[in-house]
Amino acid sequence: MKKIKKYLKTLGEPVTMTRKEKLMTVALAALAGMVLGMLLSPRKTTSICCGNDNGNYYTPDGEEEEQA
Repeated sequence: MKKIKKYLKTLGEPVTMTRKEKLMTVALAALAGMVLGMLLSPRKTTSICCGNDNGNYYTPDGEEEEQA
């Protein structure tokens, strides 16, 4: 506790921030958190499809395949 009090005495005067600086600080923290979350997430692959298997299968030439 003594170390903390000693450290607090070494700090200078309080610094005031404008509303714009506060907003930019919050925005920076949020964006940095999103980027770090994406980089450190366990899921490394992404699949952009619904995957509901509605039975529509198409060949590359556009003709529908018959399902048995």
